[in-house]
Amino acid sequence: MARSSPVPEWVPADLPARPGVYQFEDELGTPLYVGKSVNLKRRVRGYFYGGGPSDERMAMMVRLARRVRIQRTGTDLEALLEEAERIERHRPAFNRALKNRSRGWYIEVDWGQPFPRLRITGARRRPRAQYLGPFRGRRGPAEVVRLVEKTFRLRSCAGSIRPDDAASPCLQHGIDLCSAPCVSLAGVDEYRRQVRAAVRCLSDALAVEAAISRCVARRDEALGADLIEVATSWERRISWLRELEGYRSMLERPQVERSTLIVLPGAEPGSGLLLPVARGRVMERTRIHWNDEEWPETLSRVCYEVRIEELRAESVFAPAQLTPSLIVSSWLERRGSNEGRVFDLDRLDAPSIVKALQATPRGSAEAA
Repeated sequence: MARSSPVPEWVPADLPARPGVYQFEDELGTPLYVGKSVNLKRRVRGYFYGGGPSDERMAMMVRLARRVRIQRTGTDLEALLEEAERIERHRPAFNRALKNRSRGWYIEVDWGQPFPRLRITGARRRPRAQYLGPFRGRRGPAEVVRLVEKTFRLRSCAGSIRPDDAASPCLQHGIDLCSAPCVSLAGVDEYRRQVRAAVRCLSDALAVEAAISRCVARRDEALGADLIEVATSWERRISWLRELEGYRSMLERPQVERSTLIVLPGAEPGSGLLLPVARGRVMERTRIHWNDEEWPETLSRVCYEVRIEELRAESVFAPAQLTPSLIVSSWLERRGSNEGRVFDLDRLDAPSIVKALQATPRGSAEAA
């Protein structure tokens, strides 16, 4: 007697062994869970073998599911973006937020406070605050903030402060790492000048170079006056600023800030996918077919739309833009040579891109 399969009948028997997105739903059609895989057949059927998922949350999802919908994609990148969009749109009960994959972090400076401090946050909530970011991962920006606080003698204590002339400054002031606004050793105007200088170094590489030059001059002046301890203090700040320079690639976020056109293979033979990115903002995907004589015109229109979006783009990403932006940025850093083509729209125009694509067999990104 043939052994019965643990896979229920409502799971399609003809699932493709290709990249794509799957969506489990209950008997009313409510999305329960959205996922993606490079092999839909193996992934979906895998939920029912080996006694089901070991995770109690996912085991409950499988027990409630009564159908699964799939969407094939040409690449894993398209699947990642489609998955993120569906999770954002449907908020399935059994999906956790894309925390580990695409959460972004900001450096926040709340100018609404008289003595603002630099802090790391995962969301933009304060209306009068300035935000730098987003950055992937918390560790990098946190290290940057630590260096900047020491270099510019900014407070690192949490919460608001009320200056008290009768109080004693903390240890940070004693080791020359804080100007001690809490005991009025630095007034509001002076302290905010320190913070503005720090923010300039975070947002402008030339400001770091200028700060190093000023510190070198102060160090040399102290050495000339035989003030060894003062010279040593300036030398420490020079080393911290140079260490900060090592974080420039992370601070400038070269992948996130670029405008690009990504051309990917489509899910169907002879098709392609245009994925435009305007200053890191991932725009709507456009499907084309290489046998269609109008694909160059479509590509030109997409490039024009990127230019319009660049003019509208704000300096800091909106929350809805963050997840797809970080997904694409991560893909750009790790992509293989056969995963599509990337055209830099800061250097190339639409006719140049069309010409490059026409030089490959059927203009296909797969031939890149």
